[in-house]
Amino acid sequence: MEMKNFIEKYKLYIILIIVLVGIGYFIFNYAIQNQRSNLGRENNGNTSNIDPEKLAEAIKRAEAQQPPGIGASPSETEIYNNPFVKHIRVALNGYLDSSNQGIDDPDYIINGSDSMLNCGLKKFDKSYYKSKFIVFDVSNNDYGGVQADIVFTDKPDTIFWTWVYKLTTENDEEGYTLRGFCSNGPKEEFKKEFPEMMKEIIKKSKFFL
Repeated sequence: MEMKNFIEKYKLYIILIIVLVGIGYFIFNYAIQNQRSNLGRENNGNTSNIDPEKLAEAIKRAEAQQPPGIGASPSETEIYNNPFVKHIRVALNGYLDSSNQGIDDPDYIINGSDSMLNCGLKKFDKSYYKSKFIVFDVSNNDYGGVQADIVFTDKPDTIFWTWVYKLTTENDEEGYTLRGFCSNGPKEEFKKEFPEMMKEIIKKSKFFL
């Protein structure tokens, strides 16, 4: 059975085990924080009169005008060759070698925050990142870029949510940056059976990063 079809078979199970609480808040908070920082530079630091809800909607509308980072029903080959997805490995390697290459706002993405205990590269053992990973699910993010749920093959006990954004420099050069990294499951009641299920999926995968 093709890997994609195998995962589709477990779609309902996947929905049940992923912990979505907090991820939406992280995306909203980071998008607002980042845009406020940009606006602050343009307005001499004055952002007190900015409505965060309206700003969030403005960001969504602007990002909706951009080409999608990944298609609606990508093949496995398209997923693993996608530059957003491939950048996850670049960022993980940057964290491992302490260069922090490819990581947006390293203090926040690495250390996380007290209010988001499940977010931040430093919150988890580095042995995860030394392992290759498979992509569990992938989609476009409403605030731009691509989000992907990944599982590390050597430690398949946790789903990690990642968010990669596309940047354009002042010289019109394109690049990518990791904007989010959080654990995203499984829920407590599925933790015992999850690794075994993932091992079956990993066995059938032809692609790793």
